Amino acid sequence: MESDIRPEQLDREMIRLGKALVTHLFVLLKTAQNYNEGHAATNAPLTNAFNVIGEIHRRNEEASLRLRHGYLMLGELRLKPDAAGFDTFKFLMGEMKRYLIGGISFSPEVTAEEIGRFAYVFNEIEPIPSPQTFTKFLERMQQRMVVHIELESLGEDEEWSGDFDEAELTDNRVRSRKIYHQTIHAVSEVMDNAKMGQTLRLRKSKRVVQNLIDQLLAAETNLIGLTTIRCHDEYTYNHSVNVCILTLAMGQRIGLSKTKLCELGMAALFHDIGKSDIPLAILNKTTEFSREEWAIMQKHPLLGVKKLMKLKGLDALSARIISGAFEHHLNCDLSGYPRLPYKRLSLFGRIIAIADCYDGLTSSRVYCRVPHAPDKALRFMLAKAGKAYDPILMKLFINCVGIYPVGALLLLDSQELCVVMENNPDPEKWNAPRVKIIADARGNETDGEIVDLASHAGGRTVVDALDPYRHKFDVSKYFA
Repeated sequence: MESDIRPEQLDREMIRLGKALVTHLFVLLKTAQNYNEGHAATNAPLTNAFNVIGEIHRRNEEASLRLRHGYLMLGELRLKPDAAGFDTFKFLMGEMKRYLIGGISFSPEVTAEEIGRFAYVFNEIEPIPSPQTFTKFLERMQQRMVVHIELESLGEDEEWSGDFDEAELTDNRVRSRKIYHQTIHAVSEVMDNAKMGQTLRLRKSKRVVQNLIDQLLAAETNLIGLTTIRCHDEYTYNHSVNVCILTLAMGQRIGLSKTKLCELGMAALFHDIGKSDIPLAILNKTTEFSREEWAIMQKHPLLGVKKLMKLKGLDALSARIISGAFEHHLNCDLSGYPRLPYKRLSLFGRIIAIADCYDGLTSSRVYCRVPHAPDKALRFMLAKAGKAYDPILMKLFINCVGIYPVGALLLLDSQELCVVMENNPDPEKWNAPRVKIIADARGNETDGEIVDLASHAGGRTVVDALDPYRHKFDVSKYFA
């Protein structure tokens, strides 16, 4: 079993590290263009790049970035940029092509100082359209004593313009949205059958969850961004799909195999199936619940178990789905509901509880509460870590969505408004994500640039997180 799990887990981790390396090299090269060698501004990107290279070598993998047929590869793994990372990839690949570099390999003996000297070589060689450019680059590396970084020349077939990648980026957005809506349709179909007391068939749902897993690996930011979609009329369906996506993102980070991820996704997708037996007058109530109505609402985990027990041919998958429905409101210390003797929550139950609460808190309509801004929702949940939520999984979740989660609307000190597109891979810089400017200082909506707030070149900092509904911004459209 372990031999089947390890390659998938390792590939996911290496792709994550590869993207982080691209990001840190991008920041380093940009910083080197703006600051003299030895300036303090280069310390952070140098350290970050050096640490990621070390992480790759510690996994006995080759820290090599290569251009192959218009793509950037880490070893044999293709690195796919998402919406926020596209400009980063485009810049690094463009710089490699300008200097006729087809591959960059960092040996285990490379030092941070060498990486820094290497970054400044790009400023010292004129990238003229001649084969001599690559030769001059190598000579300058030797003069600067850069001996633990090896370069490969660009192959004749590597005529990269960036157009193909941009088309693929658009395809990823379209594909993500298509899969999202396919999942909405699948869960609504099952929930409608549950309301009518019909036999539940989950084969279609299993297929769409498997599609979600594949798409998360290809374009995680696009899918997580779509969890910002809110639909008043179909809240339960949107909520179920959002919880499914968030739990899968967490499951990938803890190294679950595709089989286990599918089980987790199915459990998350139908964690609220018991609500199909809750009267619509209560589910759709626009004011606070009475004590009696709240008691009825708290029955939905048990009602879900009853529904799921009728599944044909109960198996391990069914058991996982049942545990998700039963456990997601129990709380980590078992102080929640339903109030029944219980010893310990399963891993799936603890993961789903976090995703369920987060999406609920940030939604515009859940138990009649005013929606929280994403960062405030996370602070609220962190205060309950150890009691309501598993503290280790809570930290993992924040690592997954960021302090300012993907899709959050932020106000910058420049008075511009922006949407978070991607979190900084450095945990110490969770408060400095990559953002897209969507409104100028006067409040006029604009299709602005993507800015890395962790970079000195960005020149902006976050002032506050805002409620997109009050400011009438549909942030989900930036991921569509």
